[in-house]
Amino acid sequence: MILPRPLFCIFGALIICVAHVATAVEEAVDNFLQVPADQITATTRETAMPDLGEGKLAKIIQRYYEEGLGGKSVWEQISSLKLVGTLKLESGEYELKAYQKKPNLIKLIIRGDQRDMVLGYDGEVAWRKLPGRNVKAEPMSEVEGRRFIHNGFFGSHLLYPFALGKTIEYIDTVPTDGNICHQIRVTLATDYQVDYYIDIRSHLAIKSVSTDLLNNVVNSVVYRDYEREAGMPLAKQVESYEEGEWRSSLRIEEVKVNSGVIPWMFRMPR
Repeated sequence: MILPRPLFCIFGALIICVAHVATAVEEAVDNFLQVPADQITATTRETAMPDLGEGKLAKIIQRYYEEGLGGKSVWEQISSLKLVGTLKLESGEYELKAYQKKPNLIKLIIRGDQRDMVLGYDGEVAWRKLPGRNVKAEPMSEVEGRRFIHNGFFGSHLLYPFALGKTIEYIDTVPTDGNICHQIRVTLATDYQVDYYIDIRSHLAIKSVSTDLLNNVVNSVVYRDYEREAGMPLAKQVESYEEGEWRSSLRIEEVKVNSGVIPWMFRMPR
């Protein structure tokens, strides 16, 4: 039997369509981490830089771990950071001292006109102490605390990739602030979505864009002037924006790694 030419065209188009769908499916799968669920243990979920398996996204994140964060051995040796710098806001210029301790403890002391404002999170309570001699520390509001905890995460949300409620996806390779970057999206159980822009050559984070999925407020942070501290790259110039409008600039002038930062330092004063 000889098939009519139009039927050949239909079959040809169908073959092309099937091939296109197959390619699209393969690319879609490659955009996510491909470790089978039955291989993800409780220990894996609690590991900052676990084995990521094969695939495009796994290779990008692995290079980021190695080049952008210093690698597994360096990360494991760092338990805390103390940063001193100058913070510029619309209201003026302030001295900033920041203390961070794994996994998520943070304390900021912002000094201006010889008065301190202190913000902290001890792993359970996010709190603040406003300037004033007789002002007592108090818990932050739920909204303020949620945002403070999210922004104060030690390192990067690309760490602990198999944590419960977290998904990581390759989005695209795009130009960003004069660099060509991989855009990697992290969706968190806390209803935040963070897009990281990882330079394809240096594998450093050039920018992060955080979207609060509860109210669609978008905050972005631009990282510049990286220097290595104890083997870990650290941006010394950090610019932050909200809905595209500049909010702050931070110039880090001093860094101390593992400088005796201990948990009680982060507790809310009574």
